[in-house]
Amino acid sequence: MSLVEEDRFKSVCGVHRMTTIIESLETVSLEDALAYLDTAEGDELMAAFSLARDRNLLDGSDKEPDEAEVHHALFLLRRARGLTAPSFDLMRVQLRQRVAA
Repeated sequence: MSLVEEDRFKSVCGVHRMTTIIESLETVSLEDALAYLDTAEGDELMAAFSLARDRNLLDGSDKEPDEAEVHHALFLLRRARGLTAPSFDLMRVQLRQRVAA
């Protein structure tokens, strides 16, 4: 996703900087996953974007997450809730649909 697409995605999704919920790069607990989903008002993709951004911050980077980082965050959110792994291709399509809207 280009920087312009990322900015549009953030404005379309209403992603705003929030307090970092996770404290470690190693794990995402069920409570963490539910907190991200609650903050994102149930929007799993927005929660994944926020989690990916927070993981970057904890890793010492202030760069916006790329598609692979968002996908990994989505995987962590779903695994914490006992759900199946997400499709990378489907997630990319969903991101692009939001940017195009």
